[in-house]
Amino acid sequence: MFADLIAECVGLPDSAIDDELRSVELASRELEARRAALVAVGSARKVYRHEGHHGVRNWVRATCNSSRAETTKQVRLAALVDAVPAVGDALLAGRVGLAQVHELGAAFANPRVSDYLGAVVPILLDHAEHLPFDDYRVCVRRWVMLADLDGAYRDMVADVDRRAATVTSIGSAVDVRASGGDGLRAERMIQIFDRFVEAEFRNDVEARRSAHGDDAAEHPLPRTAAQRRFDALAAIFDAAVVAPADGVAPEPIVNIFCDAATADEAFTRAGFLLPDGNQIDLADLEFDQLSRIIDELMADPARLLDRRCETESGIPIHPVLMLQASLTGYVRRQVMDSKGVVVDQGTTVRLFRGSARTAARMAARHCGHNGCDVPARFADVDHMDEWVAHGGVTDQRNADIRCGKHDRFKHRARWRSRRAPNGRVYNIRPDGTIVLPAGERPPDLTADELDRHVRQRLADLVGTSPPRRR
Repeated sequence: MFADLIAECVGLPDSAIDDELRSVELASRELEARRAALVAVGSARKVYRHEGHHGVRNWVRATCNSSRAETTKQVRLAALVDAVPAVGDALLAGRVGLAQVHELGAAFANPRVSDYLGAVVPILLDHAEHLPFDDYRVCVRRWVMLADLDGAYRDMVADVDRRAATVTSIGSAVDVRASGGDGLRAERMIQIFDRFVEAEFRNDVEARRSAHGDDAAEHPLPRTAAQRRFDALAAIFDAAVVAPADGVAPEPIVNIFCDAATADEAFTRAGFLLPDGNQIDLADLEFDQLSRIIDELMADPARLLDRRCETESGIPIHPVLMLQASLTGYVRRQVMDSKGVVVDQGTTVRLFRGSARTAARMAARHCGHNGCDVPARFADVDHMDEWVAHGGVTDQRNADIRCGKHDRFKHRARWRSRRAPNGRVYNIRPDGTIVLPAGERPPDLTADELDRHVRQRLADLVGTSPPRRR
């Protein structure tokens, strides 16, 4: 009985609960790989005909009693592992999770990019293993957009045409819904909403501090997160009828991240930069000029993984929006190389301020603590290597994005963080173990990073500052 299972879990120490959860996750991945193999073989043999089903989807849905959405995921995954066995290998070995392979399955279901996916699967599987899921999903969807610019443009136009919103009441409660629009509009609305939610959160923190003083942390906040989001939306509506002193409402800053190669090709091939250096008018843009970019890029689909054109929260932006934004000045455009723009201020500056702070936040989407999704714009900027005393410099390469809670936790728990060759920042416990999700293999650290980590570990043990290499 489940009560017996609960009792068994209650009797486990904390470390055993964590180990058991990891084991269950790995077992679920193995079972999903087996299910995908069965569905793939059943589809090839047309097993579904034996019980009168019209197709493999009906058979899987009836046999597993699953929803349409879950059935679609399972059938897509079966098709993917049948065509690209490396995905099945990674899932069976437990190196990638179910959400990651289903994201790949959705990409494979796009007939306009499925033929190119096999060429980039090894790289995407490596990203699936080492990146947090939200970052991995951005990576896959970014590649799909760049691999299918024509389709992405048509989808964008359709979303803009289908935009809709309603504010109605259900009984005595309000019901607000909105959908459609383009990625830039989505980013602006998300930023405005997040800003108001953050203001509500700070109001709750201040109210709790006023009520409980030094013991505030021991008491819950007055409102739940869901209640604060509702009140934030109501505050946006209220603010809309209050005109600012100068009559002009402040615009949120929206950043578009675009690598230099994509920006250069987009401008040149769209005809904005003519051989004589003159610009043409926006009205003269023909989209078929933009679409020619993909013809050259698809000669090597893996090159697209080094490209990016998106907002800071990871919403893929079609290059045509980036071009329009650049000409109209509607947003701020950040053109970055493959390693990101580095604002290097050496060891003469103690804190991340101004451009250094902005640039460091742009290099990350959220808090660097495992499992935390606080947006980078609301987080603190810390050093991976402590400033001066431990040889740390104030630049993006040494920047560590942490929300307030996890910034304090990192120093209290004596955690370290290091950037591996794959570009991801890893957290390291005081005992030297790396914080990893189930199934992820430890990253390969460079010799310098290993040396620095060992020196710091020895210093922690003896309670001194780490020796400096000469």
